[in-house]
Parts: sequence; structure tokens; C-alpha cells
Amino acid sequence: MADLTQFELGSAVRIARVVRQVEQEPRRGTPLAFDPVFEQRQRKALRICTFTGAWSIGTEKTVTFRNQTATPNTVSATNLFWPIPDGPQRDCSIAREGTAWYLLVPQMYAANAATAATITTASLRFDTLPVVALATSSTASFSVSITTCSTAAS
Repeated sequence: MADLTQFELGSAVRIARVVRQVEQEPRRGTPLAFDPVFEQRQRKALRICTFTGAWSIGTEKTVTFRNQTATPNTVSATNLFWPIPDGPQRDCSIAREGTAWYLLVPQMYAANAATAATITTASLRFDTLPVVALATSSTASFSVSITTCSTAAS
């Protein structure tokens, strides 16, 4: 059998003072718990959607979630940045902040923008640079008619 530890009165008072001091301090963390932890279902904050028609800056539009057929599959999102012209159905990405949805990026198209024009005796040449456009189709074209005229020498 082990011997019991005995304290002198001074040691017992010192231990009691430390125990009271620790018990009176504010708790710095949550107490230990051994209950089962259930993860909360995370609501999606980024969605891919479709929309149709023009969408002006500062306005809301109803968009339809892609790859979700069960209703409700639409939300109202606000466009803060993109002046989108009228056009056919296109894709976009939206994001949620709190309970509000906002347009992130609409579907865009690549187009060639004229950067310089050169006139020679035989042609009119355009130099182009590919750019991103909020157009309703992926191509746009223009033409310049060349007319020649002769001058009579006098």
C-alpha cells in the first residue's frame, strides 16, 4: 500500500488559492464535448446559369441554373458591371453574397478589332487584334468597296 501524501497548512492554503484563481478566470475556449458533430450542408456560392436578352448595369434578371432541372431552378441576380446587349440565350456565372446573387461574368466572344488601316495604290489593308466582346455572336464583318477611277492627262 502506498503512503498518502500529506500537506502542511501553508501548502494547502497555497493550492486552494491557485484552484480558486483558475476557477474564476474567464473561459478561453469551449469545453470538451464528445457529442457527434454533424457538418452543416454548405450552400453553393458560385453557380453557372443561363439567361436571355439584354441585361443593363444595375438591374436584376432571372437566371436559370445549369444542370438543375428540379424546381426551384431560378434566382434573381443583379448585374453591377457588364453592359450586356440584347441577344440569344447565353451562359454566365453568378455568386452569392449573403442572400443576394450577383453576375460575375457573362459569356463573351472573341472578335477582331481593327487597330490600323493602310491605303496603298491597290488596296485598303486593316490590321486587327483579337479582343473579348459582349457581342451576340462570335463573328462580325464589315467591307469597304474600292472604286477606281481614271484620270485623263491633259
